[in-house]
Amino acid sequence: MLDFYNINDFHGSVSYDTDTGEPGINRMATYFDIKRNLNPNGMVLTASGDMWQGSADSNITRGRLVTDAMNLMSFDAMAIGNHEFDWGAAAIEANHQLADFPLLGANIFDVSTNQRATFALPHTMIERQGVRIGIIGTIGEYLGSSIMPSIAAQFDFRNIDTYVQQSAAELQAQGAHVVILLNHNGSVDSSVLPYVDIVFNGHAHAFSEEFSSGVPILQARSNGRSVAHVRLNYNYSLDQVSIAEYGVDDDIINQNLAEQPAMATLYNAYYTGEIQAIKDEVIGSASGDFTYGNVGNLAVKEMLAYGSTYGARAAIHNTGGIRAAISQGTVTYGDVYKSLPFDNDLIVLELTGTQLKTWLSRGIYVAGVNKSTYVFSDTGTAIVNSAVYKIITISYLSENTSSYPHDVTSEYNTYAYARDLVAAKWRTAGTLNPANY
Repeated sequence: MLDFYNINDFHGSVSYDTDTGEPGINRMATYFDIKRNLNPNGMVLTASGDMWQGSADSNITRGRLVTDAMNLMSFDAMAIGNHEFDWGAAAIEANHQLADFPLLGANIFDVSTNQRATFALPHTMIERQGVRIGIIGTIGEYLGSSIMPSIAAQFDFRNIDTYVQQSAAELQAQGAHVVILLNHNGSVDSSVLPYVDIVFNGHAHAFSEEFSSGVPILQARSNGRSVAHVRLNYNYSLDQVSIAEYGVDDDIINQNLAEQPAMATLYNAYYTGEIQAIKDEVIGSASGDFTYGNVGNLAVKEMLAYGSTYGARAAIHNTGGIRAAISQGTVTYGDVYKSLPFDNDLIVLELTGTQLKTWLSRGIYVAGVNKSTYVFSDTGTAIVNSAVYKIITISYLSENTSSYPHDVTSEYNTYAYARDLVAAKWRTAGTLNPANY
């Protein structure tokens, strides 16, 4: 009997947080200790990507804290997700060197060499109870659009079908009895199912328990709140795999788990040495709960105030860049960091009225202009198609010139971050009311 456990889209959620239902690494370590004690020689622990980016704890350490925690929990493999690329290839390589487990990306290729990225293995093999288990890792071929364009351009994320089939064949030639797929994508093509016994998806932050063509296909939400599990039986004499049970444990934080002492020691070393002074700075208070929308509106309002000194008439931020709400009460810099975790520079640039209308048609937060009526807030005048306007936005959008056209020669990098503007506003105001945003 083999027990496979998988998490996905952890996003650096190392701290215990009852508001969001995140158990944190100290209690997750206990959870996996309990599971391993139930089947000490038959447990496999994996991750389906987007593990590092998303909190002050992990971002400040560029993922090292999460990687070290995964080492301590004895992870067997991890697929590379799109947010692993947020700090560039050097950060992935650094974590690859630190990890006691392989980073997998069978379909991630370096454009400059036309070879698989040096930090990505296509697959790995482990053994439990005399059963050889092949593990393949892939990323969705279209997820390059979720990566900073200047970084994504360095890599080719290819269709997974060929690479799953190749890896499965190589693993079986090496004697694999079981093959599992760690797929950082919200779904998986049915064409690969004949080649694998289990699929653990990621990216969509979804609760998903599917069974197709005899293969369990699971995804366990995000931020450590859930864990996917498959129990598998292997018949040695018949060389047959059978699924005994599968599902997603969706109640981790309410299982009264104690902190694992070794993990608590690891976290405390990082916390006191690198994190505490930054994360725990109290910057003010919130008179009510700030939703994602409140945070987004606050961010663009502060961006516009900052950008107006450069002549910006509007501020624009994508909705996907807001990653957490902020609860009523005391607000720390760590709260703002988790809500606005991405290191996107603020860029002032010029675009025509026609181009501005294109920008306004996207899923964005806007300040300074009404995106429905195309009227500027400061003057009450309408956007003129042939006129040229300055705006302030994030580099993630300015680099995506196909969806966000503009005069690229006009770009001016302020090297400021939206989260720092939001934090500065809180420090100055003391208390902010979400009703104002």
